[in-house]
Amino acid sequence: MSRDSIQKIKETEARAEQIVEDAKARAQEMIAEAEARGRETYDTTERETEEAIASMMEQLRERTTAMLQRMAGEAKDEAEKLRTEANLRKRGAEKIVIRGLMSKCR
Repeated sequence: MSRDSIQKIKETEARAEQIVEDAKARAQEMIAEAEARGRETYDTTERETEEAIASMMEQLRERTTAMLQRMAGEAKDEAEKLRTEANLRKRGAEKIVIRGLMSKCR
């Protein structure tokens, strides 16, 4: 082989090695960029999820508070009805007892 041919082969090999090294470096850059984008996406998703959960929890608190107030009002109304009914029955019972006592006293 001639010197020129050997020199061209060496140059081609050197260029090929450089291309491989450049490709490895570019691949590493791409991996680093993908990892950075992945971390950013993860952080964004985590933050948005936390905000959504906080919003849902606040809505649940509000609904629970409203439900508790409604139930307390209903319970109060029911208790008042029971008190009224008990007082009416108590008065009726008192009248019956008094009539019984009056009839025995005559």
